[in-house]
Amino acid sequence: MDALRRILQHEDESLPLDEAALLLARIEYPDLPLAPWLAELDFHARQIRRLSLYGFRNAAHNYLFGELAFSGNGDDYYNPRNSCLNSVLESRRGIPITLSILYIELARRLGITVDGIPAPGHFLVRIEDDGDTYYIDVFNNGKIRDDIEGEVDPRFLVPATKRMILIRMLNNLRLIYLQRQAWHKAAAVLDLLLLADPVDADALRQRAAARAALHRYQAACSDLSRYLTLRPLDPGKDELKAQISNLRRMHAHKN
Repeated sequence: MDALRRILQHEDESLPLDEAALLLARIEYPDLPLAPWLAELDFHARQIRRLSLYGFRNAAHNYLFGELAFSGNGDDYYNPRNSCLNSVLESRRGIPITLSILYIELARRLGITVDGIPAPGHFLVRIEDDGDTYYIDVFNNGKIRDDIEGEVDPRFLVPATKRMILIRMLNNLRLIYLQRQAWHKAAAVLDLLLLADPVDADALRQRAAARAALHRYQAACSDLSRYLTLRPLDPGKDELKAQISNLRRMHAHKN
């Protein structure tokens, strides 16, 4: 089982987040090779080490947000490529969570622990440096958020696990692909979300819609039936039962 599925299903925190993120990117880039992008991360880590006379945080800031000009893609925020680590490395633009993964994984290569923080608003990273704690907004050119601990409930400043990070990425892509009616990609995202949580009723209903659009009527029928088992008091259950009957007829006609 690959790193992505193992982290989602078994919460295996020992597996590399960068590899899992690149495997997730294969939904958008089906033939994506992992090795060149992992090698690029290795290269960037070596460059930061070369500059790290004054510590990782300063070196990473100058290199990533200065020399390479990584920044948030505010102009095209909901492009699914912003959730793909390979695309972020290539374009040097991304959303908070993928830019955070980049920062976290470069630090890991240099033996530095950086936490991903799912703060309200958007994702941050946190690093301990010379006894001080820094919250860094990687979406906004590495801005230090000196205000965050005074403004945000401490419950929201707990580090995210790798599984939480990947689920958050998948939820971003779920919204994008469903809105774009990119049914094959939406179904692939929902497959992974249901691997992580098989009783996610909303994901089941959404996957049923995607499968129906792909003419996978029997599979859609199975998802809707499972949904009604989980949500027997849904106020629209009669309509859903009618949909199930219709899907069965469409499957029979298809065969």
